[in-house]
Amino acid sequence: MKTVITSLRVICLLGTVGALFAGCTRDPHAAMLKYEKSGDRYVAEGKTAEAIVEYRNAVDKEPKAGEVRVKLADAYLKQGEAVKAIQEYVRAADLLPKVDIQVKAGGLLLLAGRFDDAKVRAQKALEIEPKNVEAQILLANSLAGLKDLDGAVAQLEEAIRLHPDRSQTYTNLGEIELGRGRREEAEKAFKHAVELAPKSANAHLALGSFLWATARMPEAERELTQALTVEPDNALAHRAAAAFYIATNRQELAEPHLRRVLDLTKSPAAAMALADYYVAQKQETGARSVLEPLAAKPQTAAVAGARLAVLDRTAGHSEQAYKRLDTVLGTEPSNLEAQVLKGSFLLADGKLDEALKIVTAAVEGHPNGVAAYYLLGRVQAARKQPEAAIAAYQEVLRLNPLASDAKVALARLQLASGRTDASVGFAEEALKAQPQNADARLVLVQGLLLKGELDRAEADLNVLRARFPNSAAVHVQTGMLLGRKNHLVEARREFEQALQLQPNSIEAIGALVALDLSQRRFDDAHARVDALTKKPDAKPVELVLAARTYGATGDLKTSEELFRRTLATDPSYLAAYGALGQLYAKQGRLDAALTEFENLAQRQAKPVAALTFAGMILEAQGKKAAAQEKFERVLQLDSQAPVAANNLAWLYVENGGNLDIALQLAQTAKRKLTDAAEVNDTLGFIYYKKDLPALAIPPLQSSVEKDPNNPMFHYHLGLAYAKAGNTEQARASLGRALKLKPDFPGAADAKTVLGSLGGH
Repeated sequence: MKTVITSLRVICLLGTVGALFAGCTRDPHAAMLKYEKSGDRYVAEGKTAEAIVEYRNAVDKEPKAGEVRVKLADAYLKQGEAVKAIQEYVRAADLLPKVDIQVKAGGLLLLAGRFDDAKVRAQKALEIEPKNVEAQILLANSLAGLKDLDGAVAQLEEAIRLHPDRSQTYTNLGEIELGRGRREEAEKAFKHAVELAPKSANAHLALGSFLWATARMPEAERELTQALTVEPDNALAHRAAAAFYIATNRQELAEPHLRRVLDLTKSPAAAMALADYYVAQKQETGARSVLEPLAAKPQTAAVAGARLAVLDRTAGHSEQAYKRLDTVLGTEPSNLEAQVLKGSFLLADGKLDEALKIVTAAVEGHPNGVAAYYLLGRVQAARKQPEAAIAAYQEVLRLNPLASDAKVALARLQLASGRTDASVGFAEEALKAQPQNADARLVLVQGLLLKGELDRAEADLNVLRARFPNSAAVHVQTGMLLGRKNHLVEARREFEQALQLQPNSIEAIGALVALDLSQRRFDDAHARVDALTKKPDAKPVELVLAARTYGATGDLKTSEELFRRTLATDPSYLAAYGALGQLYAKQGRLDAALTEFENLAQRQAKPVAALTFAGMILEAQGKKAAAQEKFERVLQLDSQAPVAANNLAWLYVENGGNLDIALQLAQTAKRKLTDAAEVNDTLGFIYYKKDLPALAIPPLQSSVEKDPNNPMFHYHLGLAYAKAGNTEQARASLGRALKLKPDFPGAADAKTVLGSLGGH
């Protein structure tokens, strides 16, 4: 019996020990400590990724473990994951009422541009320790970020009063004074910071940056060198030196500093910076030696793979480049860099539909992706969809109003679309931000020439000629200016000079063809375009130039053949559809013209012009209902389309439609085509039909002034005069209409009204 009892006790004791052990493993605090200790061990071994896993396990067990969150944040920082580091520091700061944690969290928020949040952290730190200089500086920098520069200076002055021997405070003061535009005060502060801490690399760097920003390069270089002398292993100083040498076009001096940053930090960011340097210097071997090890690591595989794809492409290995990008996208389907790169490769290879597909996915997945929208603009422009391209570039400007490249692209597109004022405006904006932007100045010259502002165009051309005396494009625009001034010999010389510099310049060839045609040198014009069309790989733009040339010389058969060849070469070449349709209309082949414009409309996203032309042809064929349908569809696409609005208004008038709607349409057309005779006639006649002759007469007078040989315009004006009781003027206008064309469509009614007026 005793033995049994003893055995039972042993079993009970074992059960108790088991329960105690199980209790230990279920204790969250004990588990947290276990994971924290494991994370600390990994940090000591330099295994940051493994440490992050352990610290995350620790805070999962005990979410309020503030000290562990600090360790996790530090590990994230070391790994280069700044966003996650900020999140953890903010959580730690909420849990731990310590000044240093508040300041650290605030400093990271400051770097992320979250100035309001940084200000809150600074204020919390100062509540704990009102005279803490680090917190005061954080508050000052936060206020500076919020554009309260006076408040920032006040905080720094207080910090200086409390700690007048602290160099870093003067550095901060210098930066804010520079932001206020007070250069002398800024320089004094930066120099005083160096005086207080002559062996501080950061003090020398701050002064060097100021000198660099104020274009005092020798002095700036001296300070950067001094920073490295006092702290040879300061990674920031090496990074600044590399940037300085690249900026001053001494790239070879940058490499040792970039290598040293990588040696010191061993960070992916430093490796990428060195790789980018090698790529810029066209040192493929060096770039690959840095990138290939990174491509093998999961955390850097995507960014390294994208850069290696660029190297492959540059080396002529396009298939390998595509494979690399597909590998990246297989792992990260929405990787923006890979999407944009692949889209740009497809665009360069002429695979426009595939390029559109991937860049559309990029903008859908990254609605704030400037690079994606910029590429979308390029793709749509290549697809000859100018309105879609314009919309994409406008998105670029919405996201980044300072994007000068987008402004230049918009200037070109607006110019090609006939919106000269808009083109000039975008070009001027780009030049205001970048006065040395030659592309912007060139498109500005083109716009000014079209506007007839020859003096302004010449002034800008003089700037371009001085900088680019051997530019074919500049010679072409110089020739255009001389042509507008009727200096045709000199203009021809400029165009020929452009061709010598760039033998395939379609702008120069087109300009010479135009000169040949104006001087009736038809054989010369034909010879120029024949040289283009005889090439087996003739481009659509070259074929269209040839087609228009033959059309201008009366050879409509050859012109038609060339337009059709254009469409066989590039079925998406919209200008060829329109030109072919106009050619058919000129020959009276309206059915063929209608077919071409309807084909054109099917290929456009917003076929305003094509449908307008189709409506006009249907109207000319007497198919009023079908024409009305086309014009109504145009106005659904663009409620401000002036030609469609005018023509639809006239159809409503002719067919007894609603005159109020017709008036609204005519007023829409008038806003866009203020001086067009047809528009003024439509508007005036609607006022006449509404029994408002006083309102009808001014626009009808304008139409007669613009086109004095149109009998219909005189007829309508005569009717308005008659209704207004201006008998003599009515007789004069109606008589003029009959004299111009005795059998014009309104002749019988004009005679009736004349008879009713009596008198002469």
